[in-house]
This record gives sequence, C-alpha cells and structure tokens, in this order.
Amino acid sequence: MIKSLVRTTLRIDNNLKTRIELLAIKNNFSFNKMITYLIELGYNSYIEKFDKYYEEQNKKIKKDRDMNE
Repeated sequence: MIKSLVRTTLRIDNNLKTRIELLAIKNNFSFNKMITYLIELGYNSYIEKFDKYYEEQNKKIKKDRDMNE
C-alpha cells in the first residue's frame, strides 16, 4: 500500500459509491482502503502501458537508426 497519504476530496456518484462499498465488504476492506486499492490498481496498469509505449518507441528509434547507418 501507499506509505504516505495526501488528504483529498473525491466526488463520486451514489451508484459508484455503492459499488465500491459492496466491493469493500466483499473483500473485508474499509471504504477508504478499497478506494486506495483501486487507485493503486489503476496507477499500476497506467505505468505498465506507459512503459510498453516507450519500449515500442525505443525499438522504432533503434530500428530507424540502424536503417540510416
């Protein structure tokens, strides 16, 4: 989990809030821990996509450089 937290306000509709509450109950988490967990999941998947994108870009640059030599 995140080591240092920042206090913030999050606006969500009641439908989403209810779904998160149900997930929290199902997984035996508090609502706040469930929100933190979901944010971390989203962040980790974003970083994976970001890394893959730059790996592809680096491969293209290397390929272009090799073709120009």
